[in-house]
Amino acid sequence: MQTLVPIGTFEVKARGLLGKAGFDDMLEFLARRHAMDDKLFKELDANLKQAVKVAKGSSAPASVYVILTPAEIKAIRARVKMSQAVFARSFQLSLDTIKGWEQGKRKPDAAAANYLRMIRADPEHVQRALAA
Repeated sequence: MQTLVPIGTFEVKARGLLGKAGFDDMLEFLARRHAMDDKLFKELDANLKQAVKVAKGSSAPASVYVILTPAEIKAIRARVKMSQAVFARSFQLSLDTIKGWEQGKRKPDAAAANYLRMIRADPEHVQRALAA
């Protein structure tokens, strides 16, 4: 599983963040390269600094999102012994979406990840709820 730290409208991987020099270079690049209004720049600056603190362990993230990996999504489907097409139909999902998730081309948003976790926990209950 991969843990992401939300920072405003951006997400930065909690591991492997930029060092201080790289962080400063990024801010300078953004300031020069893009005509950014002062409010947005200050928000980005504060959020990136917070992300670095979280990555270093000196601060806790306000929220943490755990993302399902493609292998975990495939395992959920395999657990119910369904093909991609049957799984998509049974749980009212797009076949292309299932394929994208399992191939790592797409990532489920928070609601979809929670739905997949519900399917993993009790697939029969989810199917009964959908049939009601």
